[in-house]
Amino acid sequence: MPTRPTPLDRPRAARRLGVLTACLTLVGSALMTTGPAAAAAPGWNSVTKLCKVASTRIKENSGMSRSTYSRPVMFAHNDSGGGPQFFAVGTGCKLRAVFDVPGAPAKDWEDMAAGPGHTLWFGDIGGNRSEVNVVRVKEPRKLSSRKLGHTSYTLTYPDGSHNAEAMMVRPRNGRLFIITKSKSAGAIYRAPKVLDPDGDNKLTKVAAARTGLSGADFSRKGSHFVLRGYRRAFVYTSLSDTSPTVVPLPEAHTFGEAGMFTRGGALVFGAEGTRQWLWKAKP
Repeated sequence: MPTRPTPLDRPRAARRLGVLTACLTLVGSALMTTGPAAAAAPGWNSVTKLCKVASTRIKENSGMSRSTYSRPVMFAHNDSGGGPQFFAVGTGCKLRAVFDVPGAPAKDWEDMAAGPGHTLWFGDIGGNRSEVNVVRVKEPRKLSSRKLGHTSYTLTYPDGSHNAEAMMVRPRNGRLFIITKSKSAGAIYRAPKVLDPDGDNKLTKVAAARTGLSGADFSRKGSHFVLRGYRRAFVYTSLSDTSPTVVPLPEAHTFGEAGMFTRGGALVFGAEGTRQWLWKAKP
């Protein structure tokens, strides 16, 4: 009984044609898979140094936000132990002013955000707590060091205690979100539309989140937001977005927790430690 020819029995030219066809098929498949993703977010993977923080007073840059005014100014605050205080940082990462917020709750400030009406928000949300606080101040138009007034709000989780290091505020309607940090699974919690400074404001769980998140921010127009970890950042278009754009962070950016959108739409990342570099990624 005759046997079926094996691949080695086929003519060499036929074998080469088969290999070439297979290679072309693989290349075509790869282009179909990677092409749209690359076109959707050009340039986000290019993270470069912006400037080095000049002041040694910024020791543990835990949260950052853009100015609500049209000016090249960022704001930053230290991690737990820094107290109710934040800094204005200008061009070249030079310190412009220091603002104290006496009487504001500051057990563990972890993140900050720019809100509507020229407001800045600070998240006293670190530690494993069932109740946390957020602090609202009016952004100083004049950048001169001084004390500021504030309003604080108590927020309560619906499902027990959580640790959180990320907070963001919708820039147009002021809706506030807290993103919990967990080794197993994080979550996004939404605050009530109207916050009561004298009452207990119940948070609502609205979406799942990745593990190990340390910072968050909405873009100035609110069309997308970023959630950052220590090695990567993720840019989402909505709370239901399951395929975010991934932004790898450079290895030199160690123990980074701060992340923000500039007024122009670029991303800026900060890290803990004195005189750390800020890193920037343009869309």
